[in-house]
Amino acid sequence: MGEADPRAVPGWTPAAADGFDPWPDSSVHVEWGPKGAELAARRGDVVVVVDVLSLSTAMSIAVAREMTCLVYSGAEIEEMGGPAQAAVLLGARSLSRERRAEPGRLSLSPASLTTAEPGQRVVFTSPDGAAAVQAASTAPAVLIGGPRNATACSRLIGEYMGTTLAGRVTLVACGERWSSAVPGTVGRRPAVEDWAGAGSICARLADFGYSLSAEARLAARLWETGRVLEDLAECLSARELRARGFAADVDLALCVDADEKVPTRMPGEQSRRVFVGQTASSG
Repeated sequence: MGEADPRAVPGWTPAAADGFDPWPDSSVHVEWGPKGAELAARRGDVVVVVDVLSLSTAMSIAVAREMTCLVYSGAEIEEMGGPAQAAVLLGARSLSRERRAEPGRLSLSPASLTTAEPGQRVVFTSPDGAAAVQAASTAPAVLIGGPRNATACSRLIGEYMGTTLAGRVTLVACGERWSSAVPGTVGRRPAVEDWAGAGSICARLADFGYSLSAEARLAARLWETGRVLEDLAECLSARELRARGFAADVDLALCVDADEKVPTRMPGEQSRRVFVGQTASSG
């Protein structure tokens, strides 16, 4: 019998088998999707989930209103018996399945959260961002970042990096599913808004003196281009939301540094899915 494939061993990384490590020797890196989140967590990185036109903006607004956010993937919600049953089990309010919610209901539309009663305990899910949170569950810390909290997020990352918690951060650009724009179409597509959103944080971390990987440098340069906000307002995901009547969600997502708190996973909490607003002690 031949030797066992090392890839079947839990915790295996390419560097352990053949000397090649896809993660660069730098303090700040950018990767894509749930798999990138999983691999970063496996390596012990702080993970920042960037889902600009959905989870990042909605949760940034929620924690600014002192909400406690419980983040679970759609598959996990269904395993609990659906949103209503999950809300009962978790002792929290559920979001509407649809982005367009009736008056008084909350949804992943950030606009639905801007006037919500502060201090609520709410279950958040999304096809992309929540899946990345699930994948990053073993990371030493998980933050939710984007343009709305870019400076606050970079300061908090710096605080984590200045401790023994972790020596590197991987920002995960979540991407989108083609089915959101073309119903019935299978597959995941890169989302330029998430890449640029990661860049908004990378650029600030570079200013703080942290070393950036090639991917992080490219994301930072994209963010620093003169027309980035105008171009993001015209990207596929933004056009899709405006066509569905959610122009306000696009505007809220692109309000740079509007929020001072960062959705951050509560340390020591057993489920690893509870997020509250946090600021750096020096912020």
